[in-house]
Amino acid sequence: MAGFEIDQFIADCRSALSETKPQLAVRDVVERAVSDPSSIENSLGPARGWKLEPLFHDADLTILHIVWPPTVDLFPHEHRMWSTVGVYGGTEDNTMFRRSGDNIERVGQKQGRTGDVLLMGVDGIHSVQNTTREWTGTIHVYGGDFFATSRLQWDTSTGDSAPFDVRNARANLAAAEDHARSTGVV
Repeated sequence: MAGFEIDQFIADCRSALSETKPQLAVRDVVERAVSDPSSIENSLGPARGWKLEPLFHDADLTILHIVWPPTVDLFPHEHRMWSTVGVYGGTEDNTMFRRSGDNIERVGQKQGRTGDVLLMGVDGIHSVQNTTREWTGTIHVYGGDFFATSRLQWDTSTGDSAPFDVRNARANLAAAEDHARSTGVV
């Protein structure tokens, strides 16, 4: 890719869906994109405010531009589809979970830094944190319709699950940005 072009990125991801292992083919597309972080920032703008911005979505593919504010701690949630995340700026920390009866339990951590690509399978459950004082810019590619797929989110203090609602994620991002700005983190 000579510079990050959204239309070409979408076309390349859509083409990758026809491969034998679509998530691995999408990973290759995302790796090429995040190998030139400044090109993504030139195309999408600087990562200086929270975003959960759809770049494309249909029944088979969703591409989101997500900017994590400093201090964000997004609740555990599942996708029920594979996901590939490319980090083009900052750090994305993931706490991984698995089902344990009606609840979930922590099973590990994954960290993505600028230029990294993280993969999560269909059954993955994770929460996302940005514990740094920097904004984190990411491109998320999902093997399905992120907005129409029914799934769960969990409250870490009670362990209770509820249907995932993207409005909750947006509210969490906005609150984290407000907190970071009001406390002088950014």
